[in-house]
Amino acid sequence: MIWLLVWIGISWAGVQDDAFIHLRYADNLLHTHLVTYDGVHPNYGASSLLYIYLLSFLRPLSASPNLPRLVSSCIHVILLVGLAVLFFRATPRESSLGRLLGLIVITLLVAPSSVRWLDDGMETGIALCFVALICWLAFRESEGASVTPVRYAAYTVLGFLAVFLRIELSLVCGIASLLIAWKQIFAPDSSFNRRLQSILSSSHLLLGGLLAMLVIVVKMHHLLPDTAKAKSDGVAHWQAAFGVTTQVLAGGLSFGVGIFAFWLLTLYLLLRASRLSPRTLVANLTFPILFSIAAIRGQQIQGARYFVWSFFFSALWNSLELTDFQIKSEAKSPVLWPACCFLALALLALPFEAKVMYPFLTDRATLVRSFQSHHLETLEGKQGVAFDIGLIGYFSRADICDLAGLVNGRSNAGLTVDQQLTRCVATHPDFLFLHTELVYTISHYLPIKDWQLCGIYPFRRVEKTDQHYLLVRRSEALEICKDPPPTPLELQPLLQ
Repeated sequence: MIWLLVWIGISWAGVQDDAFIHLRYADNLLHTHLVTYDGVHPNYGASSLLYIYLLSFLRPLSASPNLPRLVSSCIHVILLVGLAVLFFRATPRESSLGRLLGLIVITLLVAPSSVRWLDDGMETGIALCFVALICWLAFRESEGASVTPVRYAAYTVLGFLAVFLRIELSLVCGIASLLIAWKQIFAPDSSFNRRLQSILSSSHLLLGGLLAMLVIVVKMHHLLPDTAKAKSDGVAHWQAAFGVTTQVLAGGLSFGVGIFAFWLLTLYLLLRASRLSPRTLVANLTFPILFSIAAIRGQQIQGARYFVWSFFFSALWNSLELTDFQIKSEAKSPVLWPACCFLALALLALPFEAKVMYPFLTDRATLVRSFQSHHLETLEGKQGVAFDIGLIGYFSRADICDLAGLVNGRSNAGLTVDQQLTRCVATHPDFLFLHTELVYTISHYLPIKDWQLCGIYPFRRVEKTDQHYLLVRRSEALEICKDPPPTPLELQPLLQ
């Protein structure tokens, strides 16, 4: 826990760009009671409705832009404590394998790469909390616990909140409901009426998820957010999806490939312990199904957080299946040694991850502070064109034409790059906030020789740094550009 708190302190204020999109939605929800980015037009450009409602509820307590970071870090700690209780209090003492698996999970979740994804101001940690809770409750119910009306209602609410948080969690709710009813459905001596009763009594999570979908459609008029449409071309790309998924999981380090490898380890241990059953295989379908949906839709996969909850669910289920496995002396080698070796590798990876993640996390915190100190509120009410709109949109409160098509309404979410550029240039922008490649691209649509460079903002990724430039018309420069930086060489041909 001390290790985790140190890394949270090191990276404090390092909020992801997308988190500021949610925060601006939350601010507008608080003041207008609408789900809207610009404060005027309702739109579905946030990936998590529940998260913006949560931020809006908490907003009167703090006006700080660090609110999303505070929420995500608190959730990270709650997730860690909850898993520790699950593996070390709810697991029998004699289950050395179960406790060893719990130690592996905790090690992976305190790694610096986990701080990157779970403490970035997004809803990822809340999603993992829901997944862990649903997994544990479904496993307990599947062992034959009776479902009272109060418990049925509570589980329905849980399923509703999970899907209202992330629409993808409907997959977990559906699979969990099936797992609960599995033994009764396929019991050889079970009658039709008993099977039907079992299906109905275990439908709570699925029912809650379906109700959440209904509320989303009624309220937002679409089931999927505009972000899903904007990041999907509707064409199946299996090979590309496989390549991108491999890349993002590798880039996720312990939080990506680490948790993925842990899932595979639990599958291997189930096989060695002769616990691999059809029910367990169903519990391990979340990632294959999610990956297939992403590949069929041609969905962009931009980080480990898009997938990690799916194999996190399966790994937890497999671990729970192994908690009551009694290890005999002659059986220690097949199940204990692979887990011990995995734990050793996870611990050895921590110094490496610390070296890789330290500059990334500190630079992200520095980037947020630079936006706070540059008095971008002078852009409020002005028209801008931007890519990576979170930080610039929140701190400027400007009217943003988003080249990614995330927050400008459903009709603009599926446009091509050329159509987005044409649309945004037609708004007659007062400023641009773009990375180098897009500055060159937009110069073919909009003459920028008379524009002034007002700021340079390095968006550091793990593998590279994308320089983002704030460009303003020279007629506006005296008001906005208080201390303009020197023009870098790559922009000089365009601006001079």
